[in-house]
Amino acid sequence: MKASLASMLLLGALLAPAAQAQAQDWTVQPGSTLGFATTFEGVKFAGAFKQFSARIAFDSAHPQACTLDATITLASADTGNADRDKMLPTADFFDVARFPTATYRGADCTPAGPGRYSAQGTLTLRGISKPVPLTLQWRMQGNGALLTLDANVPRLTFGVGSGQWADPSAIGLDVAVHGVLKLTPAK
Repeated sequence: MKASLASMLLLGALLAPAAQAQAQDWTVQPGSTLGFATTFEGVKFAGAFKQFSARIAFDSAHPQACTLDATITLASADTGNADRDKMLPTADFFDVARFPTATYRGADCTPAGPGRYSAQGTLTLRGISKPVPLTLQWRMQGNGALLTLDANVPRLTFGVGSGQWADPSAIGLDVAVHGVLKLTPAK
């Protein structure tokens, strides 16, 4: 009897990883947004990246299995101010000639309240990779889902706004990133 019970426990332990749920793959739909906000000379301004892509795998029953992979086309930044928009692609800011995209790789979503999660991940911007945690809100909508994400990016850590622009009285040190992703199940 003991050998039989031990065999069953061993078999169960071996099969457990295979039985773990995998996160559902989701496709980002048109109408999704990825924005940012900070201050210039003490006045708040906002902008958005008009071109980005993301691969999302998420299951609220098994959030720890999540993956969040995004690629942002930095030259697509639009603040609605022509002078500012001309400066963002330059070497002092995004340096799109050398680094045309930024990437974010996240995983390990941890529950933080009803429909809310935190995720750990790495942002790579201007060739610099540093941890940037995300705060997520997940809401099912019919057959799809809405994923809202927020992060705080310390711009100088990534070399954004160097030289005269490093002074926090010119440009705020922290950039708030906010995304609203409309998702449908991947096929």
